[in-house]
Amino acid sequence: MQDQTRRITYGAMMVALFAILLAFTLYVPLLGTLTLLLIPLPVTLYRLRYDRASTLLVAACTWLLTLLIGGLLSIPSAIILSIVGFVIGDAVKTGKSKLYVFMATGLTLLISLSVLYLGSVWFFKINPIDQLLQQFETIQKEALVMLSGMGESTKDVERLVAEAFTYYQTIVPSLFILSVFIAAYLFIMPILAVAARLGFTVPKFSSFLMMRLPFATVVVYMALLLISILSQPEQGTTFYLMEANAILIFRFLFFLQGLSLLYYALQKMKLPVIVNVLATLLAMFLSPFTVMLGVLDIAINIRAWIDKDRERRR
Repeated sequence: MQDQTRRITYGAMMVALFAILLAFTLYVPLLGTLTLLLIPLPVTLYRLRYDRASTLLVAACTWLLTLLIGGLLSIPSAIILSIVGFVIGDAVKTGKSKLYVFMATGLTLLISLSVLYLGSVWFFKINPIDQLLQQFETIQKEALVMLSGMGESTKDVERLVAEAFTYYQTIVPSLFILSVFIAAYLFIMPILAVAARLGFTVPKFSSFLMMRLPFATVVVYMALLLISILSQPEQGTTFYLMEANAILIFRFLFFLQGLSLLYYALQKMKLPVIVNVLATLLAMFLSPFTVMLGVLDIAINIRAWIDKDRERRR
């Protein structure tokens, strides 16, 4: 009986915390961007202490409270965020690795947002992707008008602008996927940090400095580039769409690998932390070079050369 009372009391506290975080997110513009990342936290904390059935009941209570605070249109967001909290808590509770927590959270967000997108198309006749593509077309027309005003409205320039905007429209799916997994990372980091501060045992990532993609990623990436060069797929085709999105995702992964290599080299040189910030900005500005560094790091293990050079100097 006493345990049941504790469950109810703790559940009420978590529901109230969820409501407070949601209210800040909806009605406090600047602070809301930070509290958004913590909205799943109450459900995660409850799952870390109690069973799945009780946690799902608490999640359902947060949906009802969301209806009162934010109205009917806020319910889908509350459902997604509470499910994210449940997934994070369940993965940690069952002893999964942090990589598993990250992938499970990312897939949960991806599936949930895809269902939300389909629902908005079917029930409300609102297509966010169509609206985004219309904005692309508007920006393209404005760019062409601006170029014509500068006396540069040649057919070659118009063709380059059209191809550039067609490419950006093509990579919308991969940009969406990357954004979702970046959001998943932004969710789990503060939530697990708070859980650790409260005494729960949470998994940890290995250091970003030691990041190492499988060698197979280099093989697949090179194969994609070779196919792209040899086949020259026509823009707008399904093959072009799949190839462009796959290449973008691989480039993002190798950008992270290259950035990890830069951090590793800077750590070995024992430079101030501010240099890491400058290196990050430079890596973003020279992203093709950073991607190439990432590919080379996996292909020929540049870190081993750095370690050997340090040993020789000693």
